[in-house]
Amino acid sequence: MQTPRILVVEDDAFTRTSIVGALASNGIDVIDSVATSAEAVSSFEKHKPDVVLLDLDLGYGPTGLDLARAFRLRNPNIGLVMLTTYSDPRLLRANLPAIPAGTEYLVKSNIGEIKIVSDAIKLAINYSSNSSNKIKQARNDIPRDLQGMTDIQIETLRMVAQGHTNSEIAKQRFVSEKAVEQTIAKIAKALDIPAATNQNQRVHIARVYFRLTGQGNL
Repeated sequence: MQTPRILVVEDDAFTRTSIVGALASNGIDVIDSVATSAEAVSSFEKHKPDVVLLDLDLGYGPTGLDLARAFRLRNPNIGLVMLTTYSDPRLLRANLPAIPAGTEYLVKSNIGEIKIVSDAIKLAINYSSNSSNKIKQARNDIPRDLQGMTDIQIETLRMVAQGHTNSEIAKQRFVSEKAVEQTIAKIAKALDIPAATNQNQRVHIARVYFRLTGQGNL
């Protein structure tokens, strides 16, 4: 079998270099590594990789999910691995596209060795080469409590962590403040945050958000 050709898309230079070096030491052929979505599209067209390993958050502009969907449209057999600090892509921003079927979704904080990434690449290759797997759903590390949350709850979680008041959230969502309070209460319950004063509850929610996005605690 021909050695699979991997394209790495990661905007952080240190992380990108580390991933490429670690994959190379495990015998994986990285044909190119780029930092931006524009570079990724150009490299994809030029090199025709078998698998693309993408970061979710690429800064301003298209996300890794946007690129993954575009690459899958260009090549239905492309293998996709998402490597990110975000435990759930909805924590990044609202209205993101769904994770393409067969994508291996890995959270960086859960990875103790490069073998986990190389195994995910192999699974992504298996998806691309095995037509019977075409309906396979994305395999991911998303915590179960977040998987059970609605998009509105995730959006509210993010806005609370960003420091928006209930009034501001209500205006942006075109709902009442009472509806926002109820959503926040459901978020706290889903995350097992104990009942407390409103301010303390918001601090706990913000801490969870920053932990789930790989940004540490407040």
